[in-house]
Parts: sequence; C-alpha cells; structure tokens
Amino acid sequence: MTMLPFGWTLAFVFAFGAVVASFLNVVVWRVPRGESIVSPPSHCPKCGAAIPWYLNVPILSWLVLRGKCAACGNPISPRYPLVELLGGLLFAAAWLRFGVFAPLAWVWIALMIVGSFIDFDHKLLPDFVTVGGMVYGVALSGVWAVLRHAGCTPPDLPFVQPPLASLGGLAFGFGLLALVRWLGGKAFKREAMGMGDVFLMGAVGALFGPLAVLAVLMLSSILGALVGVGLILAAKARPGRFVEIPYGPYICLACLAWLFWGPELLRAYLRLLGL
Repeated sequence: MTMLPFGWTLAFVFAFGAVVASFLNVVVWRVPRGESIVSPPSHCPKCGAAIPWYLNVPILSWLVLRGKCAACGNPISPRYPLVELLGGLLFAAAWLRFGVFAPLAWVWIALMIVGSFIDFDHKLLPDFVTVGGMVYGVALSGVWAVLRHAGCTPPDLPFVQPPLASLGGLAFGFGLLALVRWLGGKAFKREAMGMGDVFLMGAVGALFGPLAVLAVLMLSSILGALVGVGLILAAKARPGRFVEIPYGPYICLACLAWLFWGPELLRAYLRLLGL
C-alpha cells in the first residue's frame, strides 16, 4: 500500500482539524443558547440566510468573503477563522507528537477549545466538557489496562494514566479546586469560581494524573494573574467597574501546554527549584 508523503499527510490532518473546529464554532455558538447543533444547517446569525457548502470552507471562505455575509453584508467575526486555524494547528501538532494515537488527543483538544470559548463568552463550562472529560480520562485508563492485561503493549501517553492514578488524579483535582473555591469564597465574601472549574480540574487529573493537577493549577494561575493585572490596571481608569474573569480558559490553555510539553515543563520547574 502506497503511503502519502509526509507533507500531504500533515496538510490533510491540518485541514481535518480546521473542519472539526468549524463545527466547534457551531457548538460554541448554539449550546449556550439551547439550540440544536445539527438543525438548522449553517446560517448567518444576523439575517438567517443559509450558508451553502462552497461558502462554508474553513478559513478560506472568510477570506474570500472579506469577513462579510454573502447575503446581508454584515461582518462575520474574525474569531471563526481563528478558531478554525487553531484547530488545524493543534490537530497537526498532536499528529506530530503522538502519531497514530493523535486522534485520542484530538478528543481532548476539541473539548478544550469548546470549553474555553464558551466559558469566555458565557462564564459557563458545559457538563459534556467537564464530566465528559472525566469519563473520557477514566475510560482511556481502563482500555489501556485491559490491553496490557491481554498481553498488548500500548505506548505510554501523557493523557493515559494507570487506573489508580487516573481515579486518584480525578479525586485530587476535584478536591483541590473545591478547596480553593471554598477558601476564595470565604476570603472574598462571594463566589470565587464556578463548580465547572472544579469539575474541569477533575477531568485534568483523570487524564494526566495528580502531578499534572499541580502543574496546571500553577500555570493557569500565572496566566490568569497576568491577565488580571492588566484588567486591574485598566479598571483604574474607570473606577467602580468590576470585571469577572472566567478561570476555565486558563485551565484549558495550561492543560494544552501540559499535553504537548509536560515532561519538558516538569524538568524546567525542577531545575528552577534546584532539584
């Protein structure tokens, strides 16, 4: 059987990731509004005109239409092609990192894209992202354990843990962020974070184990603090304005960093501590 050249394979994976991300744009828009993700077909949210397939090609259609609806001429947010570009790049990066096992990482990447953008827009993390992520992590752990028990030798992957590590990571991630949430509520006299963030950290632990929970918590806190400082400085020019910052996108971003560079980040952190 003739294999596709490497460049063509990577281009196909990128295109597939962009197509998946195009669908994820639909999920991000419709799920918080309680709309079906399959019906009606793709349409302009402003004029309702149906979008034919040849005007719905990821990234390219937005460029050809110059960011405007072909029917009504209203602008189309540049976030649509940017999400498609992000999906293509992440899928291709996962293929380069994990080879034929990349589709297992694609599921988690898709959940992270959806979760981060819905939380950014609506301060909401859907159950299919958080609880679904926990179930996915434990299920992968179980499948790997069965394969090894049957005499197979599936590779070590950063997002597949032994069963005890997966369950322990789930409990640790959930419990740790639940404690942070409770302490934050006591300190600030208001809800410091939503339960969606707590469940999401449980999913992180289920896929990546207890150690990753600490790393993702640290990385996401640093990212959130940097953005928070910027917002605080901006708020000084507009006194009395309170800005809520969703935490989920930073967890998702930190988790993607751990997915691709977990061992490298761990070694760098240990060197920083002199260990």
